[in-house]
Amino acid sequence: MPATLVAASSIGTTGVTWGLTAETGILLQRTNAKTTREKNSVRDQNGDIVLNSYYNPVQTISLEGVTKATTGGVVSATPGVLLSLANTFPNNGVNAGGIYTDDVDVARLNTDFQKITVNATRYPLIA
Repeated sequence: MPATLVAASSIGTTGVTWGLTAETGILLQRTNAKTTREKNSVRDQNGDIVLNSYYNPVQTISLEGVTKATTGGVVSATPGVLLSLANTFPNNGVNAGGIYTDDVDVARLNTDFQKITVNATRYPLIA
């Protein structure tokens, strides 16, 4: 059965985001961010939770891509070092602060391009 094509404008694209922002040093293929907070619960004499406190928000960020440079940008990421990114995810509870590299994974394959995955954490109170 042949595919039926529908023009994007007919299904409504207002407010949607397509694609990624270019990063220095890699051809970005995927990025994601997860915002979390620590939680402290208080229980009453029956063991029922009666109070929750959410604090210390952080955002974990992951980038995956094909390396296109040997130095600069994401390919120079080093654990514990501040990372400057074009792809950030504001308005999820962590809108500012420094993004620090947690780990870097470089993969070289005999049937594909060299790839890099960088995981980092954004701390709102640390610049």
